[in-house]
Amino acid sequence: MTVRTGTFLRLPLGFIGPAALFLYLFSSVFPAAPTFAASQPETLKIGVLAPLSGPFASGGTSFVQAATLAVEQANAEGGVFGQRVAIVVGDTQGRVDVAKSEALRLVSREKVSALVGAYLSEETVGVMEVAASERMVLIVPVAATAEITDMVRREYDRYRYVFRVGYALPQWAEMIAAFLADRKIARYAFVGAGIRWNLELGETLERIAALRGITPAYTAFYSPGNPAFDTVAVAAAAASPDIVILADPGRNSVSFLKRLRESAPTLPALSIGGALGDARLAASVPLSAPVYVQAAAWRGVSPSATAYVERYEHRFGAPPVGYSDTLPFDAVTVLVAAWRKAGSVESAAVIPVLERGAFPGVAGTYRFDAAHQALWGTGPGALQGTFVRWERGGARIVFPPR
Repeated sequence: MTVRTGTFLRLPLGFIGPAALFLYLFSSVFPAAPTFAASQPETLKIGVLAPLSGPFASGGTSFVQAATLAVEQANAEGGVFGQRVAIVVGDTQGRVDVAKSEALRLVSREKVSALVGAYLSEETVGVMEVAASERMVLIVPVAATAEITDMVRREYDRYRYVFRVGYALPQWAEMIAAFLADRKIARYAFVGAGIRWNLELGETLERIAALRGITPAYTAFYSPGNPAFDTVAVAAAAASPDIVILADPGRNSVSFLKRLRESAPTLPALSIGGALGDARLAASVPLSAPVYVQAAAWRGVSPSATAYVERYEHRFGAPPVGYSDTLPFDAVTVLVAAWRKAGSVESAAVIPVLERGAFPGVAGTYRFDAAHQALWGTGPGALQGTFVRWERGGARIVFPPR
């Protein structure tokens, strides 16, 4: 097996088609470096679980790129205990069964010391079972379902290995509601891919936004694999909301927004956690009305965020989208810092360090509550996230107020 810049990539045996294409592109993006044997004990391996094929492959690709950048940084700093750090990638394909089998493969065959992932909430809940049974630390970057932290809270002894650096749905809804209130929004439409994350977020946002006097005018979801945009776009525009909240992490979000612009060219849109954070994709969307994007961090928010964006853009040729890359980068960064503080990669030593420590990252300083959830929100000391508006000259930070 070849290691490229500290990164292992092994897809399931017999997997062809889109994954094979990705492997070719991946090899061209990651320049060749000296080869290390997989069995060498001086390499500490992190298992990274992300969809590299299927409707969410674009998010999975940026996920892996960010994790790669994080281990490159760790190795430039001397690694961990003088050992190199590498990632071993498992393609979850956006499927629960595949995510679980890939997690088991990374643990049993690749001998990883910890897991980072997965991507969708459905996948991650399944991977949690592997982490629990194998007693291995799992850092969750982007999956947002409340069930993840609920499981840790209800059955701590079984799921104490799981920590989430990304936002939980109530935290996410609180940030969105604060942004809507700042924009003087009274009625919104909530649309997106019909996946668990979106369905739960729509319900949670409705409850939390109501506390600020903000109500939904329309809610609908489309299939991520075979989307029918027209009906949803036309109905959302007909409901006359003040803004459309678009919850779709894949590139379908771009196609949907273009269709919405045909029906309602002056209707503002907010993309949350989606591919519209990609400047190349956003450039193809008409700006006849505001287009906002919510991200964990953005260039200009802080010196560390700006440095990360510049490193990412230099390494991969385009700036990060701020969600499916920034949070995985911070997940690996937090994990490596915990290993160093614990003086060990053993879960028994790492868990108390994660529970009690504070870990600087691109989005801010990570601290975990009793359910192993990073503290996001709008309160003092919380990681607050960022909202930007795309303009012809690029993106401008509009919230929180600076």
